Parts: sequence; structure tokens; C-alpha cells
Amino acid sequence: MKRLAPAVLLALGLAAPGAGAAAEPGQLARLEGLVRSADAGALPALLAAQNALMADAYPERIAYLHLLRRAYADHGDTEAAGEAAERIVKMARAQGDALNAALGQLARAATLAAVNDIDIRNANLREPAFTAALQQAYGDAYVKLGQFDFAHSHYLKALETARQHPELLDPTVNGLRLAIAKVYIYTRAPDKVLSTLATIGPDGGALSPPSAVRRFVVEGIAHVMQGHPDRGRVAYFKGLQIAHAHGLTLFEANALGNIADSWLEDGNYVEAERAARAALPLAVQAGDPATRRIAEANLGFALAGQGHVADSLVYIDRVLAEERADKAEPDLANMLLEKSRMLEKAGLVRQALQALQEHHHVAAKLAAAEHENTAKVLHEQFEAQRRAIQIEGLRRENAMKDAQIRKRRAWQLVATGGAGVALVLCGFVWRLYRRSVRTSARLRELNGELAFHSTHDALTGLLNRRSFRDAMAARAPGPGRCFVLLDIDHFKTINDRLGHAAGDEVLVEVARRLRAAVDGRSTVLRWGGEEFLVHMDGGDATGHADLVRALLAAVAATPVTTAGGQRLAVTITAGALSLPAGGDDAIDWQHALALADQALYRGKQDGRRCAYLDVADATGAVARSMRLAPDSVRRQDQQLQA
Repeated sequence: MKRLAPAVLLALGLAAPGAGAAAEPGQLARLEGLVRSADAGALPALLAAQNALMADAYPERIAYLHLLRRAYADHGDTEAAGEAAERIVKMARAQGDALNAALGQLARAATLAAVNDIDIRNANLREPAFTAALQQAYGDAYVKLGQFDFAHSHYLKALETARQHPELLDPTVNGLRLAIAKVYIYTRAPDKVLSTLATIGPDGGALSPPSAVRRFVVEGIAHVMQGHPDRGRVAYFKGLQIAHAHGLTLFEANALGNIADSWLEDGNYVEAERAARAALPLAVQAGDPATRRIAEANLGFALAGQGHVADSLVYIDRVLAEERADKAEPDLANMLLEKSRMLEKAGLVRQALQALQEHHHVAAKLAAAEHENTAKVLHEQFEAQRRAIQIEGLRRENAMKDAQIRKRRAWQLVATGGAGVALVLCGFVWRLYRRSVRTSARLRELNGELAFHSTHDALTGLLNRRSFRDAMAARAPGPGRCFVLLDIDHFKTINDRLGHAAGDEVLVEVARRLRAAVDGRSTVLRWGGEEFLVHMDGGDATGHADLVRALLAAVAATPVTTAGGQRLAVTITAGALSLPAGGDDAIDWQHALALADQALYRGKQDGRRCAYLDVADATGAVARSMRLAPDSVRRQDQQLQA
């Protein structure tokens, strides 16, 4: 009988002593190779070898279970993967194997509190396998909470460990790169999505078929966000082919849903209908209600685009009814807004207004719920940090008590009285008091830091999306206002040519110039990626036009000098919407931003380094549009009737 291949033990970070004998020489190593290469035959081969390998010694059995869990996860069977993780935990605990017990727990940890608890209980573990898996689990937990800056930070830590230890089975370098790209999707940074996906290569570990589909879907979404739905469809079709080849029905339906969305963006309603009808039976077969609703909604909007409004409402109203019943309020709000726009375009103004009124009601509930959820997230983060500090304090306190007991026994052997012992105990109490004071101060600092990070962008220090949504939810209708979306021109070129560090320097400097330009009269936010938002409360269209010109000029006035000495001519393109007094009653801030985004797109089509300001009337309709340039020469402005 031969010993287990060293690569298998190293890959899983096994530290249990006493390696046993394998059932067949090289069998486990061969199975590991199948799992690492994402071979379709890995799971059947593992199941066929289960009886032989589970009758072997502990190191072989625990290694087999890790491979089985990974194979189930690659196959998309999360329930079976969770059961394998539970078996890992039970077996490792029975053997006193802290490392593998912790790895099994991390594989099924679903909340930040659970991950934090595993971290605290295994503070002494320093193995790379645990470090990488822990940081990945933190990243996953923060994504669920919508804390994308924190998620990105933890994914990067996991990626660094995975790069340094390519022998690890999980997580893989490519899997973490895909996770980081998805975070950039959430933060609306399509350039960073594409540059991150471009680093996925053969040296970072094979992607499983589900992950490969996700990779192309994420790429497609990034292209669509950049205004290139044709490129997005190319990526979506690549993912669709992989899903179809591997029988991944749900993923196939999702890819088709994204293809239908891209055709709707292009206004090609015939192709959108074809993709939606192809997705619908697959979604039904997969038994996923959310994917089925997306297919039905896409089909409804595609029919409406072709003038079949009555037929379209059959699908759209059915989806809305299900979302109301399930209290799926974010999806419900989006659907109501799209329905309102569709009905307005069809000339059904009364029905459009009814849908818009319901949208306002749902949006108000969402804003209140999001505010409450933000408080819960901050509280959970605070509690996690507090528990960590408390447990670490108790651990140190116990260690100090043990040391004190040993010292006391030594003193009893040589001392003639208890005076020395009393003095030592007094010193011990004083140290505990000082430690308690320092811990309380640190807790106050953490609370302040968490409150700040929840409302501010980590890089530029500007306010973030969450702070803006909270401000809009609390704002009462009042005087005129202006929404300005700004995008740094050719920012991807800066990142590609000089690196992301130089790109970050440009973002920080542009943020500083925008803040100086508004001089406290308006609010400047980082909206995502290289995109910023300026909100001016009050003023009229003339003042709003002056504000936009000032923003363009402030950024373009002088080159940006990086730490490396490069002087970069940086310009921005902007799209803005000016609302008169009382405009809040006719149009909500989400719709206002959508109109500003359309104006931004016109500026990009017009050669960039300019802005379009749409001026709305009291009904919320765009009455006129102005093209603005950074040189503040008003006579060059073109007045265009909407």
C-alpha cells in the first residue's frame, strides 16, 4: 500500500497527522486532476469511487469529501455541496482536525455573523487554505449586504493568497477574478469589469461550466452598460452555447433573457420576442419563478414595441400580480416604471399615470425599507467587530489569569506573607481597567468608521449612492433642482496605458476639482466607476447651465499630474436635467436620473468634452435642450427643441 500523493494533501491544506493508505495507487490524484480541470466526468467518477475511498484512512477520506463538495458546486448542485460540507465538518471534528472543520464550516456559512464567528473561533489558524477561503467567504457575505467596497477588499486578499499558493483546490484565482468582476458590475464600472475578465487565463484554474456561463454573461452586461448591445450579445451567445452544451437549463434561460434585454435596448422588438419566447419554456422547465418572470416581462415589452399592447399586458400584468403576491418590491417597482413608459408611448396616458402612481408608492416603501436595512447592516458589522474584540479580550484575560496563577504559586513558595500577592492582584485589576478603557475607545472609533463608510466612497471621500437615496427619500418637494451625471472621457485608456493606480489618482483629482467648482452650493457624489453625480437644490435653468459649464471647465482647465510625473489632459462629458419649482410632483428622482443619463449619452455621441442640459417643464416633459461647452461661450450653445 502506497502513501497519498503529496500534492493532494498540500492542495487541501491538510494538517492531520498519520497519513493512511490509499485504496488504489494514484486514484485520488487522478480524481483531483478531473476536478481541477472542471471535467464533466469528475462527479460521476467521484461517486463511483466513493465506497473504496471512504473505507480508507482519514486523510484520504477528508480529501475525497473536499473534492466531492467542489464537484457538486461546479455542477450547480448547491444542496448536495452543502451536505458534503456538513460531512467534512463532522468527520474533522471527530478527528480533532480544526483546519478541515473550519473549511467545511466556511463552505456553508451564509451570513456575515457566521463568517465572523468562524474567524474568531479559529484565530490561531494560519494555513493558506483557511486564509483564502475565509477572505472569499467575507467577500460573499458583504456582496449579499450590498457593501461592495468591503467585498472587493476581501476578494483581493483572497486573490493574493490564491496567487501565492496555486496548489490550493479552492478558491481558484480565476474564480476570484470572476467574483471581483461581478462586484464591478454592481458598482457600475464596466471598464474595470472587462479589464478584470481579460486576466482570466489558463494559469488561474479552470472555470466550471456554470462559472464559464457567468463569465460571458458578466462580460455582456458590461458591454451593454458601455452602450454596445451588439458586443454584449456576442458574449451572451457564447455563454448560451456553453449552457446548452452542458444541459444547464436555468443558465440557458438566463442567457436568453439577457439577449432579449439587449434587443429591447436596441429597439429590435421582433428579435427580442424571439429570444424571450425561447427563454420562457426553459425557465418553466428549470422551475425558477424569477427567471420565468423575466422571460414573460421581456415577451410583454417586445409585443408592446410591435404595437400589440393588449397581448403584452397579459404577460406584464401576470408578472406584476406575482410580484405583488411575493412582495418582490424592487422588481415590482422596476416593472411598474417600465409599464408606465410603455403605456405612455402607446398613448394610454391614464393607464400610464396609474402605473406611475403605484410605482411612486412602492418606491417610497423601498426607500424606507432600504434605510432600515442600512441600519441593520451597520449594526451587524458593528456587532461582528464588537464580538471579535470581546472574545479576543477574554482570550487575553484568561491567558493573563493563567499566568497570574502560575506566578502566585511561585510566590507562595518563597513569600512569607500575602502582601506581595495583594500587590500583584491590584496591578492586575488596574491593567484590566486600562484595557477596558482602550477597548471602549476602539469600539467608538469602529462605530464612527462604519457610519462614515456606509455613506462615503472609499477612494474619493465623496458621498455615495446610498447617501443620495436616503437624501432623496427624506427630501420634501420644493424649489427647482438640477441633476448632472458626469463621465471621465476615455478613462479606460488611462487605466490600460498607465495602470489602475494612475486611474485612481485621476478619479481623486477629478473629485477634488468638482467639489471645488460647486463650492458648497451643490452635492457631489461618486456614482460608480468613472461616473459622478452633482445635485443642485434650487435655481433655474440659467443657473443650472452655468453650473454645468463650470464643472466642465474645472476638470479641463489644467492637466492632471500623477505621482509618476505624467501630465494627463483630462476632460469630462455630462448630461443634465433641469427641473422647475414643482417638478417633483411630475417626475421622481430616479426618472430624472434616467433622463440625465440619456443626455449624457448624447454628449458622448457628439464627440465628448461637452454637455447636454435638458430643461423640463412643470409636467416633467423635456421642453428644450442645450448643448454646453467648457469654454463658457454662450453663443456656441445650440438651442434644440425637444
